[in-house]
Amino acid sequence: MASSTLRADLMRFSPLLLFFAISTLVPPLFGTYWSSLILKVLYWMTLAISWQFFSGMTGYISLGSAAFFGIGVYITAVFGWSYPLFVVVLTAGALSFIFGLVIGFVTLRLRGMYFAIFTFGLSELLSNTVLFWEMKMTGTRGRWIVAIDVYYPILLVTIATFLVILLLRRTKMGLALKVIGECEDTASHVGVNTTLFKTLGFAVSCMFMGFVGATLAPRWGYIDSGVAFNPIYSFMPAIMTILGGARADYGPILGAILLSLLEEYLLATLREYFMVVLGAVLIIVVYFLPNGLIGVLEKVQRARAY
Repeated sequence: MASSTLRADLMRFSPLLLFFAISTLVPPLFGTYWSSLILKVLYWMTLAISWQFFSGMTGYISLGSAAFFGIGVYITAVFGWSYPLFVVVLTAGALSFIFGLVIGFVTLRLRGMYFAIFTFGLSELLSNTVLFWEMKMTGTRGRWIVAIDVYYPILLVTIATFLVILLLRRTKMGLALKVIGECEDTASHVGVNTTLFKTLGFAVSCMFMGFVGATLAPRWGYIDSGVAFNPIYSFMPAIMTILGGARADYGPILGAILLSLLEEYLLATLREYFMVVLGAVLIIVVYFLPNGLIGVLEKVQRARAY
């Protein structure tokens, strides 16, 4: 039964799997620009899928993605000179998971805007703490990183994130997170340990964000706290997922592709207006598309059926 469900899921996501397969051919066939563009789509997609696994399913809006992404970046900055990238990435994921467990256990009793505000404050706290530590200890801001091509490592992390989270959705934890998102009080009444599963779900989400940060860091060569903990890494995964559809499996994927392409266009043509457009997209989606673009497509399909 489980294997047949997995096969059905893989068939449903066959367009995405085809995209992954084509992505392996981009660097040798299409050159630097297209490789850079697909790389951007891949890492935003991974962050959005990670964010949706917890926040999209439970309704607990986290604005702290930059904290765990930044942890991954700095793990690479500190240890990337001495260890292979895969060891550094696994270490970053493990530390992000542990940190996520601690933060989740402490904060997931908060609900609504209180949790969102706390998680956003956490990323800002880490950013300023790292900045203070660097200035105090070294007198300089930032660190050099061994620069390498991260296209294929990011592609591998994206595929692994997608497949693992696809499997986790079918586990007891995934089902528990879904029930919590529908009605947490009901979940508690039927015996779901909501604190445990919320904490684990949050930690898993944080782990994959740490993977992305650690894998992407060598692309820059030099980083500082402003780069590693940039608030854009907190807001973009949330906006992408909400745009596509927070409760839909394809939601973060669709949102990540569309906003990545929009970001590429705006940064190349109207760089100073990018954040304005991003804010406008968020307002439009919240007010007019509460179920995202996937929700609109489902409505159109139902209307055609009648």
